[in-house]
Amino acid sequence: MEKRTNTRRLILRIINIVIVVGLGAYLVYFLLNRVSFSDLKKSFIEAYMPSLAIGLGLMFSMDFFKSYRQKILIGTEDIRYADMFLISLIRNAFNMVLPARTGELSYVYTLKRKFKIPVEIGVSTLMIGLIFELILVFFIATISIIIVGINRYSISSAGIIIISSLFLIASLLLLFFLSKFVNFFIKIGEYLLKRSPRLNSSKVFIYLYDKIKETHKSIIIIRQRGVYWKVFLLTVATRVIKFTSYYFLIHAYLKPIGYDFSELSLWVVLIATIAAELSAVLPTHSIAGLGTYEAAFVFAIVALGFPERPAIIAAFNYHIINLIFTIIWGIIAVLIIIMPFYKIRKNLNSKNNLSQNNNIS
Repeated sequence: MEKRTNTRRLILRIINIVIVVGLGAYLVYFLLNRVSFSDLKKSFIEAYMPSLAIGLGLMFSMDFFKSYRQKILIGTEDIRYADMFLISLIRNAFNMVLPARTGELSYVYTLKRKFKIPVEIGVSTLMIGLIFELILVFFIATISIIIVGINRYSISSAGIIIISSLFLIASLLLLFFLSKFVNFFIKIGEYLLKRSPRLNSSKVFIYLYDKIKETHKSIIIIRQRGVYWKVFLLTVATRVIKFTSYYFLIHAYLKPIGYDFSELSLWVVLIATIAAELSAVLPTHSIAGLGTYEAAFVFAIVALGFPERPAIIAAFNYHIINLIFTIIWGIIAVLIIIMPFYKIRKNLNSKNNLSQNNNIS
C-alpha cells in the first residue's frame, strides 16, 4: 500500500514538472513572438548604466536589512551577522531558481547543516518573516491600486486618504494582534483533529499544524524580547528597497527604447512587479520563473494601460539581470560558506533564545 502511494506521488510530481516546464516554455515562446529580438537585445546591451547600477546596488543592500532581521528573529549569538548575510544570499538564489518558493527551505537547511540550529527554529523564524512580508506586500499593493485608480477613474483625494488610512490601521491591527490571529488557526486545527480522526493520520496536516504552533510560540517570544516592531521596520525597509530596485532596473532597460521616468508611473510599475512576485508563490511557477514571471508582469502592467511591446522587453530583461545577479551572489556565498577557512562560532548549542522558551503556549 505504501509502495503504491509513493509511486502515485512520484507520477504526480513528474506530471506537475512536465506541466510547469511546458507552461513556462509556451509563455516564453508566446511573449517573445510579440516583440522584435533586436529590440530586446538593444535594450539589454544598451541599458542605461546609472539606473542599472542603482537598481543592482539597492538589490544587494536589501540583504543587509533582511539578514539583520533574521538574526534578530533567531535571537542567538551563535550566528554572526556575516553568517546570516551569506545565508540570505543563498536563500535568494534558490528562491530564484526553484518553483513555488520552495527555495525558502534552503534557509532552514543551511541553518541546520552548517550552524546546528534546530529545524523548528529555522521554520518558525522563516514563517514569521514571510508573514510580515505578506502583510506588507498586501498593504503596498492595495495603496498602489487605489492611487492608480485615482489617476484613471478620478477618485477624490479625500477618498484615497480615508481608504489608505483604513488599510494602514487594518495592517497595524493585524500585526499587533498577530499572535491572536495565528492562535485562531490553531484552535481551528484542534477542532478539526477532534472532529475528524482521519486527520490525525495525515502527515501533511499534522506537520502544518505543528509548524503553526511553533510559529505562534515564536511570535510570543519575539514580542517578549521587545524586537517585534524592529522586525517589522526591517521588513518595511527590505520591501521598499526591493521594489525601488525593480523600478530602476525597468527604467534602465526601457530608456534605450525611448522611455524615461516621466513615462514610468511608480505605482503602475509597483503593481506589476508585485503581481510578478506573487506568481512565484503559485505551483505553476516555472523553473527560474521563466515565462510565468514575465507573463504576470506583462498582464498586470498592460491591464493598467502600458504598451505591450515595452512591457515584454522590460519583463524579460529586468528578470534576466535579476536572475544572473542573484545566482552569482548565491554561488559566491555557497563557495565561501563551505570553504575550510570559513570558521563558525564554537559555542554553538541548540538552546538559544527561541528554544529555551518552547514551553510557552
